[in-house]
Amino acid sequence: MAVDLTPYEHRTELSLASSGAVLDVWDEYAISLSMLEPGSPWTFTFWRSDAVDTGLDGNRSTPWKVITRGVKVFDRVLVTIDGAVQLNGRIETRAIRADRGGGAVVVVNGRDLAGPAMDWDVDPTITIKNTALSTAVERCFAQLGIPAHTVDSAANVAVTAREAPGPRRTNRRARRAQPVDIAHPRPGDRVWPFVEGIVKRIGYRMWVAPSADGELAVVVDVPNDTAAPSYVLLRREVANGDGGYEGNILDGGETINTRAAPTTATVFSGTARGTQVDARTRSVTTNVALTDDAVTRGLVLQPPPEQPRYLRDSRARSPERAAQTGSNVILDAMASFRVYECTVRGHGQTVDGARRLYAINAIARVRDDVCVDGDGQPLDEDMLITGVTFRRSRRDGTTTTLTLVPRGALSLLPTEAA
Repeated sequence: MAVDLTPYEHRTELSLASSGAVLDVWDEYAISLSMLEPGSPWTFTFWRSDAVDTGLDGNRSTPWKVITRGVKVFDRVLVTIDGAVQLNGRIETRAIRADRGGGAVVVVNGRDLAGPAMDWDVDPTITIKNTALSTAVERCFAQLGIPAHTVDSAANVAVTAREAPGPRRTNRRARRAQPVDIAHPRPGDRVWPFVEGIVKRIGYRMWVAPSADGELAVVVDVPNDTAAPSYVLLRREVANGDGGYEGNILDGGETINTRAAPTTATVFSGTARGTQVDARTRSVTTNVALTDDAVTRGLVLQPPPEQPRYLRDSRARSPERAAQTGSNVILDAMASFRVYECTVRGHGQTVDGARRLYAINAIARVRDDVCVDGDGQPLDEDMLITGVTFRRSRRDGTTTTLTLVPRGALSLLPTEAA
């Protein structure tokens, strides 16, 4: 893989679904995409401009009256970079401000379409038992007026990472036929947590991918952990020994956080009887990752102090099922145990002669001589990109902040038969 780390110019546009207007005279933006935090936020700041004003991108202008009159809350938006769709969202707040000198801006922000699903409830009268998982996803999101379809794990990479002449339709071929064994939601269940609970019991993770047709593409799959690296993130010490570094990493580093990491997960299976638990239904799972140097990089004190979890799973009717529940609790917690975050110039890299935007669910090779392990060796491994934040402003230029975890950190074990 030949990678050119030199940043290149990008064109970013926000389109309004109601009118089709494309807004491109902006002062700054921040666009977040994440596999682990649904409802990723985005913000655009538009500044007052005349017809001759070309804006930050240098070749087009959006009349001020279009921005002040046409931008309305609840409108859906489509954000593209270099013609490749990055997110489908909804405007949730709109603010206009001005100073005494005559300068005026409109600030628009919201979240991707998973945001409303995080806040609002699914209709408890719908029945989804024995329906296909993909059908259940569509029916639950339809309660909010959001058309949704399921796609596979590679869908978001195929759409967001490529440099395209125009928006690309997200792959619709993936269908999840696994039957849902829950009859219906309970009053007060929010759409996203309810659907995500079903998905995780079957052994998948769930996040969103962009779709050029404006629908919400819901990824229901395992992460793209086995793919080859698509990017290089580099901070390497200069050989002349003057303490300097070379590479494309502007700042950042590695964080190891044990706050949410249990040492054991004890699960009591069966139906609750009063306030007591039956020790005979107990299954104990040990978090072996905390004692594995390949995971901890030798930076966790051994043996670690006890951090136990005790849970009940009324759906687990056997010790084996209870053990799977305990394993999933540990795996979920360890997803944020070791995280690497860095900021680079630009929104992509030139890989094998083709421009490629940074994308979640893709692999990057990380080499950082600052982040040494317990033996003094630098961080040098393939990592999964779980979060991308694109930023651009007149003051700071174009940057991207990437959040990564080790391969395998987002694994789950199935707790339901397919």
